[in-house]
Amino acid sequence: MKVTPVSKTLADVLRGNFLRIPRFQRPYDWDRDNLTEFWMDLKDRSEPEYFMGSLVVFGDQKEKNLLSLVDGQQRITTVTIMLSIIRDALEKYGENGPAAAIHDLIETRDLDNKSRFVLEHDPADRFMQQAIQTRPVDRKVKPEGTQQENLSAAYRYLSSVLDKHLAEDLADRKPKVVEYLKHLRDCLLQMHFISIELDNEDDAYLIFETLNTRGKDLRASDLLKNHFMRLLPARTKGFDTAKTLWAETMEKLNSVTVSIDPDSFLLHYWLSTQFSVSKANLFIEYKKHVKKANARRSLEHIHESASTYVRCMAPMEAKFSKEEKPLQASMNAIRIFGVAQAAPLMLAIMNRYEGNIISLKSTKGAFLLIEKFTFQFNALTQSRGGGGVSNMYAKLAQRTMQSDTAQAFASVVSEMREKFVERVPDEDQFAVPFSRITFRSNYTRERNLVRYVLSKIARHYGMPDELDASLMTIEHILPQSKGDESGDHKDVGAIGNLTFMVEKLNGKLDDKSFKEKKRFYTSANNVYLDEVLQGASDWDADMIAKRGMHLAKVGYEKIWKI
Repeated sequence: MKVTPVSKTLADVLRGNFLRIPRFQRPYDWDRDNLTEFWMDLKDRSEPEYFMGSLVVFGDQKEKNLLSLVDGQQRITTVTIMLSIIRDALEKYGENGPAAAIHDLIETRDLDNKSRFVLEHDPADRFMQQAIQTRPVDRKVKPEGTQQENLSAAYRYLSSVLDKHLAEDLADRKPKVVEYLKHLRDCLLQMHFISIELDNEDDAYLIFETLNTRGKDLRASDLLKNHFMRLLPARTKGFDTAKTLWAETMEKLNSVTVSIDPDSFLLHYWLSTQFSVSKANLFIEYKKHVKKANARRSLEHIHESASTYVRCMAPMEAKFSKEEKPLQASMNAIRIFGVAQAAPLMLAIMNRYEGNIISLKSTKGAFLLIEKFTFQFNALTQSRGGGGVSNMYAKLAQRTMQSDTAQAFASVVSEMREKFVERVPDEDQFAVPFSRITFRSNYTRERNLVRYVLSKIARHYGMPDELDASLMTIEHILPQSKGDESGDHKDVGAIGNLTFMVEKLNGKLDDKSFKEKKRFYTSANNVYLDEVLQGASDWDADMIAKRGMHLAKVGYEKIWKI
């Protein structure tokens, strides 16, 4: 491998060369913190010369002045955006000559005298070209997808901070503004880089991986993308199956409001199909497993699994049939409990269900088991279990993925039940935290958990499945203004003082006495009374505690019994 380091300014890099961002690179993803640091570093710099780290490039075998960026694309893209903004600002102040000179570093002509952008993506990014690089920019072009949204956000932010600086600090005085814009231009163009130049693309893939495995810049998902791109080169110009499949996978993960980390998806996917591995070693294991012979199928399976994973992690944003609603409810409950460890098993079960290996009834039953276990083990007792529980989920997931018949999966469910029973808390360990689940106007942290618990209790006491629990509101039996915030099972916000009812009914009760409320509870259609509430003639802190412990017993022995 021939590696040639050369010290160059940005002007040296841009003049006489065309820069291409290769297909294996991750999308542009500088966020507000990165951009703010870039701007603050640039804004008040007195001396133009500045060292900006290294660029790693490899030359094209056919086109000698075409360089592909292996490392440094985030910085070069940001600088190109900033140069475009400075160009447009100079033009706005009537400085057409300097604006045209900057534009020659953004878009120029090749040896065939054809207009061409100096920085280009493979494949071309229409938004970057038409909404940022071209002159004049086309404001009608709208961003599509994550990369273009990030490019648009960077352009808007850098434009706004520059405009604010020109207006507030320079008072829009033209001579000062023009002088400052030219100074910014010089600061950008005189940035110094160590340009590390390679001979070929194969070396580039290896350098890319080596540089970033040791650093914080790239994650397992970035490195895995690079690995797939190397094993699956584009065969037809303009048609890159590997890059398309990877981009679609990332888009799926970004298509929901719930934050889904690509590395977590790849880890959970791996754990559902292979063996236990830490996130730190995830790419190493993928690299050992994914070879040229199986790369296409591996990428296709990851692509297919992304939709299933999103369905599990963001169930309220996914489509479920009427018959699948209990399945959706269990998934959402597990999400409320914040149990990431169960994700490999959830993914595996849904894979078997969507593949028509197991029935909806079996799928709902398995997810209900996970829901009941995670409620007790995680939401109530806040146990984490460490690697033992993670390994349990992974092994169950792998056995599930190996189940090719309904009977084989039934065996896994039996094992699942046994493993869960071994770990659930006893009745006392269940009752104490259960009775202290709390919601009041000044303590809302457990609101979603409270709504979940009240819905399960209401269903147990007769609330029809077809009644949407989201239409119900939380009622404090003893008004919040009349109770104590003791922080225990007698708290006015504790579960023993809470019940579900239709919102329009709740407003009618306000601070009425318990006797008046009790008459209302017993006559209303949508209030589901437990034994303690039915038998009570008065209501105070002791009754809150009594009902809380009673509901805990009902919950342990019936509602959440595994």
